Amino acid sequence: MSIQRGELKPSIRTFYGIEEDANSIPSLATEKELLQWGKKIIEGETQRNAKGMTPITNPNIALVKVRYENFDEMYRQQKIFQQNTARAQADLENVRKTADDIILNIWNEVEHTYKDLPDDLRREKAKEYGLVYVYRKNEISGLSLFGRSMQGII
Repeated sequence: MSIQRGELKPSIRTFYGIEEDANSIPSLATEKELLQWGKKIIEGETQRNAKGMTPITNPNIALVKVRYENFDEMYRQQKIFQQNTARAQADLENVRKTADDIILNIWNEVEHTYKDLPDDLRREKAKEYGLVYVYRKNEISGLSLFGRSMQGII
């Protein structure tokens, strides 16, 4: 905007890694782009000041540096959180597989123990171990409840 107002010459764009005749601002849509361009702006303003040029004051470079450093710190912290979450998710998936194997083993052992009992008694005994049989719609036909067909109940 300083260039548009005539306060600065278009040639200062080169200090910030922008072509002198460019008319658009760089994309700042991603975190990486913000970090990349924030660094270029800080370095470019430092170079300009080292050459004795008047500093840009709206905003001044000290404020830009503080905001850039805060953003960079939060960005890095967020990446660490994401890595921790991914690692915890992988650990959880491993534990889940182990838990599923244990549950399957218990289920099979309980079923094997009561395999010779009639269906109703077998289900009742298995229920004491937490095994609850839930039938899907396609498994219902042919089952009976109190001597009646399950099809008429559901």
